[in-house]
Amino acid sequence: MSSIELNTNTLSIANSLFCRERKTQILIGLYSLWGGPMIQNVWILEKETGRPVFHKRFGSIEAQDVLLSGFLSAVYTFAESEISGFGIESMEMGEYIFVYCFSHNLLFVLAADKEDKRSNLKMQVDYIKSSFLQEFPFVVKGGREFWLNWSGEQTIFQKFNDIIEDLIHSWMDVKITTSIAEKMDILEVFQQLFSRIAKMTFPLFKKGKIKQKLEDQLKETIEYHKHILNVEELSQIFDIKETFLDVLSVNVFNPELSAETVKATIHDLCKSTLVVLEEYLGSKKYSEEFKKHIHPYLKQDWNRIRDLGLDKFFIDYLP
Repeated sequence: MSSIELNTNTLSIANSLFCRERKTQILIGLYSLWGGPMIQNVWILEKETGRPVFHKRFGSIEAQDVLLSGFLSAVYTFAESEISGFGIESMEMGEYIFVYCFSHNLLFVLAADKEDKRSNLKMQVDYIKSSFLQEFPFVVKGGREFWLNWSGEQTIFQKFNDIIEDLIHSWMDVKITTSIAEKMDILEVFQQLFSRIAKMTFPLFKKGKIKQKLEDQLKETIEYHKHILNVEELSQIFDIKETFLDVLSVNVFNPELSAETVKATIHDLCKSTLVVLEEYLGSKKYSEEFKKHIHPYLKQDWNRIRDLGLDKFFIDYLP
């Protein structure tokens, strides 16, 4: 698959030029390229009979609406009557997770990729429930009697389609933007670290020491990761005096590049550098230089380092 760059105008173009359903299709396409988990289906079911009240498909789960609705309802009812007395909150089947919410004789079920956070899905299905009941207050007012007299005609709830479309693509907007921001944050933290490594290495380079060994090590590492670092050779990102390595060249808008890959790649560069420095300086001198140049930054920015999940890498750097 070719790399697709998502610039800052892509989402605004989708929001301004296309109808609601088309916008959601575009965002689903972008988000699937991004490699992230996503919502696949939304069902609203009449609990006692399992009849579908509303269904919206976004992903790849395909099945006859009535059959799958009946199955989802039956699983909930079985758990409620035979096992827990409270129904179920979620279940996993294959690659997917199904998250339930019950209110006013209705089951709200959201299907998503299993990798998605269960807590996020729970909040989302709760929000869908609240939005539906607010949009159709006669469901709440009529109670069980409404569903006993309901003909099964879903068109009276069709306008909820627009609400679901808006909810889903707004959530996708947030996820894509958050993914970009996280990767930028990771790179900025590592860049701060490399600028401090520059203060350790520059005096050594001025004396003509260590330079060749360090360059050889970095060239090998960069060759291995050049498709991620977006460079062909070391000289494009190497500055011994200021930044040491300019890792901000990484294309954070590449949907095929995950935050975890960014972490692992830049960590590899960082670790390679520090290993060479420690070998050259010796443990005692290396420890002194580390405490002088790097330790103050780690202490200052530790909360962000920890929140980004970089603490396990940075602890590994400690002498």
